[in-house]
Amino acid sequence: MEIAGTVALVLLLLLVPSLSKLLNSVAYRIRARGKAEIIRAERRGEPPGRAPSGGEKQAKREKGRMR
Repeated sequence: MEIAGTVALVLLLLLVPSLSKLLNSVAYRIRARGKAEIIRAERRGEPPGRAPSGGEKQAKREKGRMR
């Protein structure tokens, strides 16, 4: 039982750095996506934090078809 615990501890210590790198990578991607969304919203002239709803997208598509 003692050997199994030691093996589990060694495996855990070996996996912690890679798990940490994975979490940092995911966090970086989330931050980058948020910054890009803010920049796109500023370029469109929308206030930050306001996402277009599906109804607005559909209305724009239908408006373009009627012309």
